[in-house]
Amino acid sequence: MTERKTRKTEKEGTVKRRGSVLWILLRKFLGKRAAVYFGCILLMVVCGSVFQIMVSVTIGGLCDMARQGTAEGLRELLAGNLPVIVFAMAGNLAGTIGYNDEAKRVGTKINNEVFAKALRLPMHFYDTHHSGEFMSKIIWDAGRTCDVFGSRLRRVIMPVLTVGVCVVPMFYLCPPVMAGLFTMSCISLWVHFRMIGPMKRAGKDATQANQKMTESISNMLQGMEVMKMFPVREEIVRRYGQANGQLKEAGRKQADYAAFLRGLNTAFDLLGSFCFLALGIWYIGAYHGEVGSLVSLYLLYGTFNWNFLQIGRYVPDLANCLINGERVLEFLELEEEPFVYGAGAENGIAAAENTGAEGNTGTCADFAKHGIPAAYLEVRDLTFGYGGAEEKVLEHYSAAFAKGSFVAVTGASGRGKSTLAKLILGFYPPETGDIYLEGQPMGVAGIAAFRDKIAYVPQEPYLYNVSIAENIRYGKPEAGREEIVAAAKAAHAHDFIMKQEHGYDTVAGERGAKLSGGERQRIAIARAVLRDAPILLMDEATSALDNESEQLVQDALRKLKGEKTVIMIAHRPSTIEAADVMVKV
Repeated sequence: MTERKTRKTEKEGTVKRRGSVLWILLRKFLGKRAAVYFGCILLMVVCGSVFQIMVSVTIGGLCDMARQGTAEGLRELLAGNLPVIVFAMAGNLAGTIGYNDEAKRVGTKINNEVFAKALRLPMHFYDTHHSGEFMSKIIWDAGRTCDVFGSRLRRVIMPVLTVGVCVVPMFYLCPPVMAGLFTMSCISLWVHFRMIGPMKRAGKDATQANQKMTESISNMLQGMEVMKMFPVREEIVRRYGQANGQLKEAGRKQADYAAFLRGLNTAFDLLGSFCFLALGIWYIGAYHGEVGSLVSLYLLYGTFNWNFLQIGRYVPDLANCLINGERVLEFLELEEEPFVYGAGAENGIAAAENTGAEGNTGTCADFAKHGIPAAYLEVRDLTFGYGGAEEKVLEHYSAAFAKGSFVAVTGASGRGKSTLAKLILGFYPPETGDIYLEGQPMGVAGIAAFRDKIAYVPQEPYLYNVSIAENIRYGKPEAGREEIVAAAKAAHAHDFIMKQEHGYDTVAGERGAKLSGGERQRIAIARAVLRDAPILLMDEATSALDNESEQLVQDALRKLKGEKTVIMIAHRPSTIEAADVMVKV
C-alpha cells in the first residue's frame, strides 16, 4: 500500500515537473510572442472546426433534399454556407502560415541560445564532459525541444480545442447517439493515457542511448590514428554496438507502443462505426429522426473522433520532448565563466596588498626599490590543482615578467608550465593568490581585460576547416589581406602558404589535417602576431618546427623585443638560449 502510494506521489511529481518545464519553456522562448503563437493555433482551430461543421451541415441538408426528391432551398443552403466555408479555409491558411513562422523563429532562438551558452561555459566543463555528450546536448536535446514548439504542443492543443468546438453541434444534432459515441471516445482516451508512462521511459532510454552513440562516434573520429595502430578497434566497436543495441531496444519499444496505439485506434474507429449504426437505427425508429442530421453527425464524428485520439497519441510525445526540454533548461542554467573569479574585486584588492609566501617576487614597487624593472605581468602565491585535487600542480608559486622581455618558462614535464599559461589566460580560478597585469589584479580587472592583452599559441594549435587566410584572420577579424600576409611573413609561413594549391585561399581541412604539424604551428603563430596584443604567450609553440624554421621564428620574435612581452614555455635548449630571462616552474 505504501509502495503504491509512493509510486503515485512520484508520478504526480513527474507530471507537475513536466508542467513546470513547459511553462518555463513558454516564458523563456516565446515571451511576448506567445499571444501570436497561440493566436495562430486558435485561428487554425476555429476556422478548421467551422469548415468541418459547415461542410457536414451542407452535406446533411443535401441528403435530406435527396431523400425528399426536391431541390427546394438548395440555393439558400449553398448561398449561406459556401461563403463561410471559403472564409474558414482562408482563415485556416493564414493561421497555418503564421504558426509556422512563429515555430521556426522559436526553434532558431533555442538553437542560438544553446550554442551561445556553449561558448560561455568555464573551461572545467569541457574537461569533465565528453564531447559526444556535448554534441548530443546541442543537436539532439535542442532539436527535440524545438519539436515542442514546432509540432508537439500544437498537436495536443488543437485536438482539445477542436473536440470542444465540435461537441456542441454534435449534441445538438443528435443527443442520444452523440452520448454513446462520446463515451466510447473517452474509453479510448483513457487507454491512450495509460501508455504515457511506458512511452516516456522508452523516450528517455532512447535519449541516453543516442548520447552514448554520439560519444562513440566522437571517440572514433578523434582517435582514428590510435584505432588504426593499436588493438582498440574491437572495444570501440563493442561500445558503439552496445549503445546501438540500447537505441534499437528503445526504438523497438517506441515502435511497439505506437503500433499498439494505431491498432487500438483502428479498433475503436470500427467500434465507433458499429455504435453509430446501431444507435442511429434505434434513434430513427424511436424518435423518427432525420437522416440528414445523422449524416451530418457522422461526418462531424470523424473529425471529433480523430482529434480525440490525437490527444492520447501526442500527449506522450509531448511528454518525451519535455524530457529533452528539461535537459536544455538545465544546460542553460549551468554556471558560466565569470567576469572575475572568487568573490570579485574585494579578493583581488586583498591579494594586491598581500606580500605572499616565501619566494614571492613582491609588488611592482618592490622591484623599483631594488633597481629591477617593474613587473608588467606578475603571478603571486598561486596554488592550483585540477578539480580541487589534494595534490597541487602549482603551490605558492610566484614569478614576474618585465615589459618587452623575452622570457622562457622551463621545468620538468608535469610541473605545471602549461597550467601556468592557462591560469594567466583565466581558464581556471587559482585556489590562492592572483595574477597582476600592470599592477592590477585579475580579480579586479576581470578575465576579459587580461585576454584582450594576450595573444596565445597553444601546444597543439587548432585550425578550422576554412581557408588559411581565414584561420589567420581570426586573430583580428577586421584585418585586410595585406595585414594577413605580413603576419604570415613574420611567422615564416608565407613561403609554404604560397606553395599550396590555392595559396592563402587553400582550405586547411578539419583541425588543419591538410597541413603538417609545423605548418599548423606557424599559422597559429601568424594568427597570434596578427592579434597585435602586448603579450605573446606561447606554449611549446615551436616544438613541431624543424631547426631552420625554429631559428627563423625566433629571429622574428627577437624583433618584437621591446615592443611585446614574449613568454614562451619551452623544453628545447635552443629556445631557452634565445630568451633574455629564464623562469623555472
